[in-house]
Amino acid sequence: MTDVGQTLLVVDALHGLQRVEPVGPVATTAAADAEDVLDRLTRWAREFARGQADATLKAVRADWGQYIAWCDGTRHPPLPASPDQLEAFLTNAAQRGRKRTTLKRYVYTVGLIHEAAGLPNPAKNPLWGPKWAALGKALSRRKDALGRPDNGNLKKQAGALGKDDVATVLASLGDGLHDLRDAALLALASDTLLRESELVSVCVEHFLPQRATGSWTLWVPFSKTNQDGEEADYRYVHAATMARVRAWQAAAGIEDGLLFRPIGGRPRQGHDAGTPGELAPIVALKPREVARIFRRRAQAAGLEHAAAISGHSTRIGTANDLINNGATTAQIQNAGNWKSAEMVSAYTRRSQAGSNAVALLRRRNDDGRGTKSRADP
Repeated sequence: MTDVGQTLLVVDALHGLQRVEPVGPVATTAAADAEDVLDRLTRWAREFARGQADATLKAVRADWGQYIAWCDGTRHPPLPASPDQLEAFLTNAAQRGRKRTTLKRYVYTVGLIHEAAGLPNPAKNPLWGPKWAALGKALSRRKDALGRPDNGNLKKQAGALGKDDVATVLASLGDGLHDLRDAALLALASDTLLRESELVSVCVEHFLPQRATGSWTLWVPFSKTNQDGEEADYRYVHAATMARVRAWQAAAGIEDGLLFRPIGGRPRQGHDAGTPGELAPIVALKPREVARIFRRRAQAAGLEHAAAISGHSTRIGTANDLINNGATTAQIQNAGNWKSAEMVSAYTRRSQAGSNAVALLRRRNDDGRGTKSRADP
Protein backbone atom coordinates (compact mmCIF):
# COMPACT_ATOMS: atom_id res chain seq x y z
CA MET A 1 0.00 0.00 0.00
CA THR A 2 1.35 3.41 -0.95
CA ASP A 3 2.09 5.81 1.90
CA VAL A 4 -0.34 8.73 1.64
CA GLY A 5 2.50 11.07 2.56
CA GLN A 6 4.16 10.24 -0.73
CA THR A 7 1.33 11.95 -2.61
CA LEU A 8 2.88 15.28 -1.64
CA LEU A 9 6.30 14.31 -3.00
CA VAL A 10 7.91 16.82 -0.63
CA VAL A 11 10.80 14.62 0.46
CA ASP A 12 10.98 12.88 -2.93
CA ALA A 13 11.53 16.26 -4.59
CA LEU A 14 14.34 17.07 -2.16
CA HIS A 15 16.05 13.75 -2.85
CA GLY A 16 15.72 14.41 -6.59
CA LEU A 17 17.94 17.50 -6.52
CA GLN A 18 20.91 17.18 -8.87
CA ARG A 19 23.14 20.19 -8.24
CA VAL A 20 22.55 21.17 -4.64
CA GLU A 21 22.04 19.54 -1.25
CA PRO A 22 18.46 19.40 0.09
CA VAL A 23 19.39 21.00 3.41
CA GLY A 24 22.05 23.64 3.72
CA PRO A 25 23.78 24.86 6.85
CA VAL A 26 21.15 25.06 9.57
CA ALA A 27 21.48 28.10 11.78
CA THR A 28 19.52 26.70 14.69
CA THR A 29 20.26 23.96 17.18
CA ALA A 30 16.57 23.04 17.29
CA ALA A 31 16.69 21.75 13.72
CA ALA A 32 19.54 19.31 14.43
CA ASP A 33 21.01 17.84 11.24
CA ALA A 34 19.75 17.29 7.70
CA GLU A 35 18.60 13.75 8.41
CA ASP A 36 16.41 14.96 11.28
CA VAL A 37 14.89 17.63 9.02
CA LEU A 38 13.99 15.08 6.35
CA ASP A 39 12.57 12.66 8.94
CA ARG A 40 10.33 15.39 10.31
CA LEU A 41 9.12 16.22 6.82
CA THR A 42 8.36 12.58 6.07
CA ARG A 43 6.21 12.25 9.20
CA TRP A 44 4.51 15.59 8.59
CA ALA A 45 3.71 14.79 4.94
CA ARG A 46 1.97 11.59 6.01
CA GLU A 47 -0.24 13.36 8.53
CA PHE A 48 -0.89 16.40 6.34
CA ALA A 49 -2.03 14.26 3.40
CA ARG A 50 -4.51 12.36 5.56
CA GLY A 51 -6.56 15.43 6.41
CA GLN A 52 -6.45 17.54 3.25
CA ALA A 53 -8.57 17.68 0.12
CA ASP A 54 -7.05 16.34 -3.10
CA ALA A 55 -7.01 19.84 -4.58
CA THR A 56 -4.96 21.13 -1.65
CA LEU A 57 -2.44 18.31 -1.98
CA LYS A 58 -2.16 18.92 -5.71
CA ALA A 59 -1.55 22.65 -5.20
CA VAL A 60 1.10 22.15 -2.50
CA ARG A 61 2.86 19.50 -4.58
CA ALA A 62 2.90 21.73 -7.68
CA ASP A 63 4.08 24.83 -5.82
CA TRP A 64 6.82 22.95 -3.99
CA GLY A 65 7.94 21.47 -7.32
CA GLN A 66 8.33 24.96 -8.77
CA TYR A 67 10.43 26.05 -5.80
CA ILE A 68 12.61 22.94 -5.92
CA ALA A 69 13.25 23.35 -9.66
CA TRP A 70 14.34 26.97 -9.12
CA CYS A 71 16.61 25.99 -6.22
CA ASP A 72 18.28 23.27 -8.28
CA GLY A 73 18.78 25.60 -11.23
CA THR A 74 20.26 28.38 -9.10
CA ARG A 75 22.18 26.11 -6.71
CA HIS A 76 20.32 27.34 -3.62
CA PRO A 77 19.68 24.70 -0.92
CA PRO A 78 15.86 24.66 -0.52
CA LEU A 79 16.08 24.41 3.26
CA PRO A 80 16.42 26.69 5.05
CA ALA A 81 15.52 29.70 2.89
CA SER A 82 16.25 33.26 3.93
CA PRO A 83 13.88 36.14 3.10
CA ASP A 84 16.35 37.12 0.36
CA GLN A 85 16.17 33.66 -1.18
CA LEU A 86 12.37 33.62 -1.09
CA GLU A 87 12.31 37.07 -2.69
CA ALA A 88 14.67 35.91 -5.46
CA PHE A 89 12.45 32.90 -6.18
CA LEU A 90 9.30 35.02 -6.38
CA THR A 91 11.02 37.67 -8.50
CA ASN A 92 11.95 34.97 -11.01
CA ALA A 93 8.39 33.65 -10.98
CA ALA A 94 7.00 37.15 -11.56
CA GLN A 95 9.39 37.64 -14.47
CA ARG A 96 7.98 34.44 -15.96
CA GLY A 97 4.47 35.89 -15.85
CA ARG A 98 3.12 34.43 -12.63
CA LYS A 99 0.25 36.36 -11.05
CA ARG A 100 0.08 37.73 -7.53
CA THR A 101 -2.31 34.97 -6.42
CA THR A 102 0.20 32.35 -7.56
CA LEU A 103 3.04 34.10 -5.74
CA LYS A 104 0.95 34.12 -2.56
CA ARG A 105 0.50 30.36 -2.92
CA TYR A 106 4.25 29.93 -3.30
CA VAL A 107 4.86 31.91 -0.10
CA TYR A 108 2.32 29.79 1.77
CA THR A 109 3.79 26.49 0.56
CA VAL A 110 7.43 27.36 1.20
CA GLY A 111 6.57 28.65 4.67
CA LEU A 112 4.37 25.65 5.45
CA ILE A 113 7.13 23.16 4.66
CA HIS A 114 9.76 25.16 6.54
CA GLU A 115 7.63 25.06 9.67
CA ALA A 116 6.95 21.34 9.18
CA ALA A 117 10.70 20.79 9.01
CA GLY A 118 11.24 22.69 12.24
CA LEU A 119 12.91 25.60 10.45
CA PRO A 120 12.14 29.34 10.62
CA ASN A 121 9.48 30.43 8.13
CA PRO A 122 11.13 33.10 5.92
CA ALA A 123 7.75 34.75 5.39
CA LYS A 124 7.49 35.45 9.13
CA ASN A 125 10.82 37.22 9.27
CA PRO A 126 10.49 40.98 10.01
CA LEU A 127 12.24 41.69 6.69
CA TRP A 128 9.59 39.90 4.67
CA GLY A 129 6.84 42.54 4.87
CA PRO A 130 8.83 45.24 3.01
CA LYS A 131 10.07 42.69 0.49
CA TRP A 132 6.53 41.51 -0.30
CA ALA A 133 5.37 45.12 -0.67
CA ALA A 134 8.19 45.78 -3.14
CA LEU A 135 7.22 42.70 -5.15
CA GLY A 136 3.64 43.92 -5.35
CA LYS A 137 4.78 47.32 -6.55
CA ALA A 138 6.95 45.72 -9.24
CA LEU A 139 4.00 43.59 -10.38
CA SER A 140 1.80 46.66 -10.74
CA ARG A 141 4.29 48.10 -13.25
CA ARG A 142 4.88 44.89 -15.22
CA LYS A 143 4.43 44.85 -18.99
CA ASP A 144 4.16 41.97 -21.42
CA ALA A 145 6.49 41.24 -24.36
CA LEU A 146 4.67 43.83 -26.49
CA GLY A 147 4.96 46.56 -23.90
CA ARG A 148 1.32 46.38 -22.81
CA PRO A 149 0.35 46.61 -19.10
CA ASP A 150 0.33 43.19 -17.49
CA ASN A 151 -0.74 43.91 -13.94
CA GLY A 152 -0.12 40.76 -11.93
CA ASN A 153 -2.05 42.23 -8.99
CA LEU A 154 -5.40 41.95 -10.73
CA LYS A 155 -7.39 38.73 -10.45
CA LYS A 156 -8.86 37.45 -13.70
CA GLN A 157 -12.45 36.45 -13.07
CA ALA A 158 -14.27 33.73 -14.96
CA GLY A 159 -17.28 34.66 -17.08
CA ALA A 160 -20.57 34.70 -15.20
CA LEU A 161 -23.61 32.56 -15.98
CA GLY A 162 -26.49 34.60 -14.61
CA LYS A 163 -30.15 33.63 -14.65
CA ASP A 164 -30.71 34.99 -18.17
CA ASP A 165 -27.66 33.13 -19.49
CA VAL A 166 -28.79 29.93 -17.80
CA ALA A 167 -32.27 30.33 -19.27
CA THR A 168 -30.78 30.80 -22.75
CA VAL A 169 -28.68 27.65 -22.44
CA LEU A 170 -31.54 25.58 -21.01
CA ALA A 171 -33.82 26.67 -23.85
CA SER A 172 -31.27 25.36 -26.35
CA LEU A 173 -31.21 21.84 -24.90
CA GLY A 174 -33.33 18.94 -26.11
CA ASP A 175 -34.51 15.64 -24.68
CA GLY A 176 -31.44 13.51 -25.34
CA LEU A 177 -29.60 11.83 -22.47
CA HIS A 178 -26.68 14.29 -22.54
CA ASP A 179 -29.07 17.23 -22.76
CA LEU A 180 -31.11 16.08 -19.78
CA ARG A 181 -28.04 15.54 -17.64
CA ASP A 182 -26.45 18.85 -18.57
CA ALA A 183 -29.73 20.72 -18.00
CA ALA A 184 -30.03 19.27 -14.50
CA LEU A 185 -26.36 20.01 -13.81
CA LEU A 186 -26.60 23.64 -14.95
CA ALA A 187 -29.90 24.40 -13.23
CA LEU A 188 -28.78 22.85 -9.95
CA ALA A 189 -25.48 24.72 -10.05
CA SER A 190 -27.33 27.98 -10.61
CA ASP A 191 -29.71 27.41 -7.67
CA THR A 192 -27.18 26.10 -5.17
CA LEU A 193 -23.95 27.97 -6.06
CA LEU A 194 -22.08 24.69 -5.66
CA ARG A 195 -18.46 24.37 -6.72
CA GLU A 196 -17.40 21.79 -9.33
CA SER A 197 -16.24 19.20 -6.80
CA GLU A 198 -19.41 19.66 -4.74
CA LEU A 199 -21.70 19.30 -7.77
CA VAL A 200 -20.29 15.97 -8.87
CA SER A 201 -20.64 14.63 -5.30
CA VAL A 202 -24.41 15.22 -5.15
CA CYS A 203 -26.39 12.06 -4.44
CA VAL A 204 -30.10 11.39 -4.97
CA GLU A 205 -30.54 10.97 -1.22
CA HIS A 206 -29.34 14.53 -0.58
CA PHE A 207 -32.58 16.11 -1.89
CA LEU A 208 -35.21 16.95 0.73
CA PRO A 209 -38.74 18.26 -0.06
CA GLN A 210 -40.01 21.52 1.44
CA ARG A 211 -43.75 20.89 1.38
CA ALA A 212 -44.67 24.30 2.77
CA THR A 213 -43.12 26.11 -0.20
CA GLY A 214 -43.26 23.48 -2.94
CA SER A 215 -39.51 23.73 -3.40
CA TRP A 216 -36.65 21.46 -2.42
CA THR A 217 -33.51 21.62 -0.32
CA LEU A 218 -30.18 20.03 -1.12
CA TRP A 219 -28.08 18.81 1.78
CA VAL A 220 -24.36 19.33 1.13
CA PRO A 221 -22.54 16.97 3.52
CA PHE A 222 -19.05 18.18 2.59
CA SER A 223 -17.67 21.24 0.82
CA LYS A 224 -14.48 23.21 0.38
CA THR A 225 -15.31 25.27 3.46
CA ASN A 226 -16.89 22.38 5.40
CA GLN A 227 -14.49 19.51 4.76
CA ASP A 228 -15.22 17.75 8.04
CA GLY A 229 -18.99 17.95 7.58
CA GLU A 230 -19.44 19.63 10.95
CA GLU A 231 -21.77 22.36 9.67
CA ALA A 232 -25.36 21.89 8.56
CA ASP A 233 -25.19 23.05 4.93
CA TYR A 234 -28.47 23.19 3.01
CA ARG A 235 -29.09 24.88 -0.37
CA TYR A 236 -32.29 25.99 -2.04
CA VAL A 237 -33.53 24.06 -5.11
CA HIS A 238 -36.34 25.46 -7.25
CA ALA A 239 -39.20 23.15 -8.21
CA ALA A 240 -38.37 23.55 -11.91
CA THR A 241 -34.79 22.52 -11.23
CA MET A 242 -36.00 19.47 -9.33
CA ALA A 243 -38.15 18.53 -12.32
CA ARG A 244 -35.02 18.57 -14.49
CA VAL A 245 -33.20 16.40 -11.95
CA ARG A 246 -36.06 13.88 -11.98
CA ALA A 247 -36.16 13.87 -15.77
CA TRP A 248 -32.45 13.03 -15.88
CA GLN A 249 -32.88 10.32 -13.25
CA ALA A 250 -35.73 8.71 -15.16
CA ALA A 251 -33.90 8.75 -18.48
CA ALA A 252 -30.66 7.40 -16.97
CA GLY A 253 -32.29 4.90 -14.63
CA ILE A 254 -30.72 6.45 -11.54
CA GLU A 255 -32.64 5.59 -8.39
CA ASP A 256 -30.00 6.24 -5.75
CA GLY A 257 -26.38 7.18 -5.24
CA LEU A 258 -24.37 9.61 -7.35
CA LEU A 259 -26.53 11.83 -9.51
CA PHE A 260 -24.17 13.13 -12.18
CA ARG A 261 -22.39 10.29 -13.96
CA PRO A 262 -20.55 9.90 -17.25
CA ILE A 263 -22.78 8.79 -20.10
CA GLY A 264 -21.87 5.74 -22.11
CA GLY A 265 -20.40 3.94 -19.12
CA ARG A 266 -23.26 2.03 -17.54
CA PRO A 267 -22.06 -0.59 -15.05
CA ARG A 268 -20.77 -3.65 -16.90
CA GLN A 269 -20.00 -7.16 -15.82
CA GLY A 270 -16.68 -8.87 -16.28
CA HIS A 271 -13.13 -7.59 -16.57
CA ASP A 272 -13.85 -3.92 -15.79
CA ALA A 273 -15.47 -4.88 -12.53
CA GLY A 274 -12.39 -6.73 -11.33
CA THR A 275 -14.21 -9.97 -10.61
CA PRO A 276 -16.25 -11.98 -13.18
CA GLY A 277 -19.95 -11.43 -12.60
CA GLU A 278 -19.40 -8.38 -10.38
CA LEU A 279 -20.82 -5.02 -11.43
CA ALA A 280 -18.35 -2.25 -12.10
CA PRO A 281 -18.52 0.51 -9.45
CA ILE A 282 -20.55 3.63 -10.07
CA VAL A 283 -18.31 6.65 -10.72
CA ALA A 284 -19.10 10.33 -10.64
CA LEU A 285 -18.51 12.88 -13.34
CA LYS A 286 -15.04 14.40 -12.95
CA PRO A 287 -14.98 17.96 -11.52
CA ARG A 288 -13.04 19.23 -14.55
CA GLU A 289 -15.86 18.01 -16.81
CA VAL A 290 -18.25 20.54 -15.26
CA ALA A 291 -16.37 23.48 -16.78
CA ARG A 292 -16.18 21.74 -20.16
CA ILE A 293 -19.91 21.06 -20.16
CA PHE A 294 -20.81 24.62 -19.17
CA ARG A 295 -18.46 26.10 -21.78
CA ARG A 296 -19.61 23.80 -24.57
CA ARG A 297 -23.29 24.44 -23.85
CA ALA A 298 -22.72 28.20 -23.63
CA GLN A 299 -20.97 28.18 -27.01
CA ALA A 300 -23.74 26.14 -28.60
CA ALA A 301 -26.33 28.55 -27.20
CA GLY A 302 -24.46 31.51 -28.72
CA LEU A 303 -23.38 33.29 -25.52
CA GLU A 304 -20.78 35.90 -26.45
CA HIS A 305 -18.65 35.28 -23.36
CA ALA A 306 -18.70 31.48 -23.69
CA ALA A 307 -14.90 31.25 -23.96
CA ALA A 308 -14.56 32.72 -20.44
CA ILE A 309 -16.95 30.24 -18.81
CA SER A 310 -15.59 28.04 -16.01
CA GLY A 311 -16.99 25.55 -13.55
CA HIS A 312 -17.62 28.42 -11.11
CA SER A 313 -19.50 30.61 -13.60
CA THR A 314 -22.93 29.77 -12.17
CA ARG A 315 -21.61 30.58 -8.70
CA ILE A 316 -20.44 33.99 -9.91
CA GLY A 317 -23.60 34.58 -11.96
CA THR A 318 -26.04 33.80 -9.16
CA ALA A 319 -24.04 35.91 -6.70
CA ASN A 320 -24.42 38.88 -9.07
CA ASP A 321 -28.10 38.16 -9.65
CA LEU A 322 -28.59 38.26 -5.90
CA ILE A 323 -26.72 41.53 -5.35
CA ASN A 324 -28.65 43.14 -8.22
CA ASN A 325 -31.90 41.97 -6.63
CA GLY A 326 -31.08 43.69 -3.35
CA ALA A 327 -29.55 40.81 -1.38
CA THR A 328 -26.95 41.73 1.20
CA THR A 329 -23.40 40.43 1.15
CA ALA A 330 -24.19 38.35 4.25
CA GLN A 331 -27.17 36.74 2.50
CA ILE A 332 -25.08 35.89 -0.55
CA GLN A 333 -22.31 34.56 1.67
CA ASN A 334 -24.83 32.25 3.33
CA ALA A 335 -26.33 31.11 0.00
CA GLY A 336 -22.94 30.06 -1.35
CA ASN A 337 -21.38 29.01 1.97
CA TRP A 338 -18.46 31.42 1.70
CA LYS A 339 -16.45 31.65 4.89
CA SER A 340 -15.83 35.36 4.49
CA ALA A 341 -17.32 38.29 2.62
CA GLU A 342 -14.07 38.90 0.72
CA MET A 343 -14.80 36.58 -2.21
CA VAL A 344 -18.43 37.69 -2.40
CA SER A 345 -17.24 41.27 -2.76
CA ALA A 346 -14.68 40.24 -5.38
CA TYR A 347 -17.30 38.38 -7.44
CA THR A 348 -19.89 41.17 -7.26
CA ARG A 349 -17.72 44.30 -7.28
CA ARG A 350 -18.88 45.42 -10.75
CA SER A 351 -22.54 44.89 -9.87
CA GLN A 352 -22.13 46.69 -6.56
CA ALA A 353 -20.89 49.74 -8.43
CA GLY A 354 -24.44 50.07 -9.76
CA SER A 355 -25.81 50.36 -6.25
CA ASN A 356 -23.14 52.37 -4.48
CA ALA A 357 -23.77 55.73 -2.81
CA VAL A 358 -23.31 57.75 -6.02
CA ALA A 359 -25.68 55.50 -7.99
CA LEU A 360 -28.34 55.77 -5.28
CA LEU A 361 -27.98 59.56 -5.14
CA ARG A 362 -28.30 59.94 -8.91
CA ARG A 363 -31.37 57.70 -9.04
CA ARG A 364 -32.97 59.60 -6.17
CA ASN A 365 -32.35 62.91 -7.93
CA ASP A 366 -33.63 61.55 -11.24
CA ASP A 367 -36.77 60.13 -9.62
CA GLY A 368 -37.42 63.51 -8.03
CA ARG A 369 -37.38 65.16 -11.48
CA GLY A 370 -39.42 62.38 -13.03
CA THR A 371 -36.58 61.42 -15.38
CA LYS A 372 -34.81 58.14 -16.05
CA SER A 373 -31.18 57.53 -15.17
CA ARG A 374 -28.77 57.91 -18.06
CA ALA A 375 -25.12 57.00 -18.33
CA ASP A 376 -22.70 59.91 -18.13
CA PRO A 377 -21.25 60.88 -21.53
